[in-house]
Amino acid sequence: MSKLVTAPESATTSIYDRIGVRTIINAAGATTAVGGTLMPQEVIDAMISASKSFVVLDELNRAVGKKIAEVTGAEDGFVTAGSAAAMLVAVAACIAGTDPVKVRMLPNSDGLANEVIIHRMHRIGYDQMFRAAGGHFVEIGMPRRTEAWELEAAITEKTACVIWIDSPATGPGPLDFDLLVEIAHRHNVPVVVDAASTLPPKHHITRWIERGADLAIYSGGKGIRGPQDSGLLAGRADLIAAARANGAPATGVGRAAKVSKEAMAGLYVALDRFASYDHDAEHAERSEMAHMIAGALDGLDNAEIVPVTDFEAYPMPVVKLYPANGASWTPTQLGELLAAGEPSIHGKMEWDHYGIHTHNLYPGEPEQIIEAVRAVMGRL
Repeated sequence: MSKLVTAPESATTSIYDRIGVRTIINAAGATTAVGGTLMPQEVIDAMISASKSFVVLDELNRAVGKKIAEVTGAEDGFVTAGSAAAMLVAVAACIAGTDPVKVRMLPNSDGLANEVIIHRMHRIGYDQMFRAAGGHFVEIGMPRRTEAWELEAAITEKTACVIWIDSPATGPGPLDFDLLVEIAHRHNVPVVVDAASTLPPKHHITRWIERGADLAIYSGGKGIRGPQDSGLLAGRADLIAAARANGAPATGVGRAAKVSKEAMAGLYVALDRFASYDHDAEHAERSEMAHMIAGALDGLDNAEIVPVTDFEAYPMPVVKLYPANGASWTPTQLGELLAAGEPSIHGKMEWDHYGIHTHNLYPGEPEQIIEAVRAVMGRL
């Protein structure tokens, strides 16, 4: 088996030592709060190279946009400051288009077609970005069920777009996506898909455009392993042109979310790498890692240990710890104690379980996690 999971290069003296901030073991996955992912050396090299010359940012963004289009199968692409910025400029594009009067109005969208249709079970913590652009939510669906007539009834002359969230954080019961696209397009309403955290596997980067999404959003700093403050918006050429009009370096509502030339160059190389990388082989290695962690923790009498290796559900395998046998500990308690320890371990504190995500674990770290979890569980 190939060994794709190798320890990152480390300097003798870390810049974080100099600043006075301790480093952590990232068992939370590719999440912004703990630094996204570590970039491969070729991405870092591209960013260093880009830092040594000046370019016209709009020209650079258009060139990287062509790479986004190539990788996603879309007509065009636009580099954003993370996927949250892509959410903002996507809705701004749907509301204001390229009309300079409308562009300058936002986020004041009074009198414009500013309604954003979204499933109730698709509401997530990040969807404020859609409203930051001037969008007004119109919710459809009930817990575990949505009817086609609800979407039909929600679409009016005030509708800007329909949102679809691709995330394990959403609930069950939305409309079938293909039906949603058929209804929206019959009314000439664009469909925007937020799939920020769903990469890899590789085919996830093309599936929404293939199925009819007009805009698709991905993070550049998670599974693509580009700069953390990069994201990509892919889709119809006219809507990408509208995103440019509303985003940086233009002076629209997205100006604050500007992207550096270094991040654009890094994302370009990261996309090339993503397209040719053997994600299946890495997933196999990290599945072994997850099963090793789960096996070592299986003897705990106050927790149920469940390894999840479904590539469609999570970008990389996860080990979930649930309270069991009458245990009263909570995922928050476990997470806070592990983060306060040495080394500091950060996992995902969900409402019903504590998650150990393998996406950013490196040799030696699983063993440290096992030791720490067993020690903390003994105290709990």
